[in-house]
Amino acid sequence: MIIAALIGLILGGEMMLPVLEEVAMLAFEWVHKTLDVLYEDVIGLAEESAKKASAWTGFVLLIGLIVWGCMKLYQQIMRMIAAFPTWWKQSKANFHTWWASLSMIHKILYAIGSIIILGLLAMMI
Repeated sequence: MIIAALIGLILGGEMMLPVLEEVAMLAFEWVHKTLDVLYEDVIGLAEESAKKASAWTGFVLLIGLIVWGCMKLYQQIMRMIAAFPTWWKQSKANFHTWWASLSMIHKILYAIGSIIILGLLAMMI
């Protein structure tokens, strides 16, 4: 189940990447044009000055967005690192309980199935 989800994410992400790239470019272009109009019509800058000001404003906004995203990512990673030992112990206990409840034939079949799936994944790479 997890392997199928990972394969789906990889293939789906590969197909969605051009769409996401186009949406991001359209969003950046919309912000740039909106800032141009704001600087030219509302503030009253010349066309060349308005283009420079909107470019610098977009640059500063992009840098701010990247910094904000990195801070949020760092916070999430720290939460995951703090929760990992508890999650690992619980997952390990659940696995051992599940594995102990299987008969020998089921254990062998799960092991063979895992080897086959890993082999298929290795062939895909």
